[in-house]
Amino acid sequence: MKKILSFWAVFIFVFSGCSGDDGSNIAVSPETDVTYSKGNANAKVVITEYSDYECQFCAMFAMQTLPQLQNDYIETGKVRFVFKDYPIQNHEFAQKASEATYCAGEQKEDLFWQMHVDLFSDQKSISRENLTELAKKYEMNVQAFDACLDSDRYKNLVLRNKSEGKSRGVTSTPTIFINDTKLLGVQPYENMKKAIEAELAK
Repeated sequence: MKKILSFWAVFIFVFSGCSGDDGSNIAVSPETDVTYSKGNANAKVVITEYSDYECQFCAMFAMQTLPQLQNDYIETGKVRFVFKDYPIQNHEFAQKASEATYCAGEQKEDLFWQMHVDLFSDQKSISRENLTELAKKYEMNVQAFDACLDSDRYKNLVLRNKSEGKSRGVTSTPTIFINDTKLLGVQPYENMKKAIEAELAK
């Protein structure tokens, strides 16, 4: 059964999240299927984040919270972290930025995560041209990267991730699921730890 972390059980501060979708359903054909994750594939706890590369609150999670999770839970094998795209409609380059990470990962898996971090660390620079510049920075096959990105190869995958998020009740970013416990917006790390520890204790 899905559940939302009780506000009376744990005092939660939600800094905020990004929203702006029209809430309409998305029908996407099941073509390419790629999911990037970190950690033990058999971990008892799976953290799934639905995120947007132009959302400032998603950047806060990526640059501040995720490194702590990496150190405390992912590297220790207790947690698996799964990233899912949820590009907000009024963010001009969020969809293409998501597609770009998969085009990068196509050449080398580590490049997905490198681009992931760089996009969040410098959101103001995100543009179609900047995505190619990042490919050059990583010494990728830029011609192959551009061909991938301009062909919309991963467009449906990104939209399918978003559709999956909508089916789970996601309306803003970041939305985090700790197994089936749903956390909205940027949470203090202590709140996430409590939710993770509760799942590990089951």
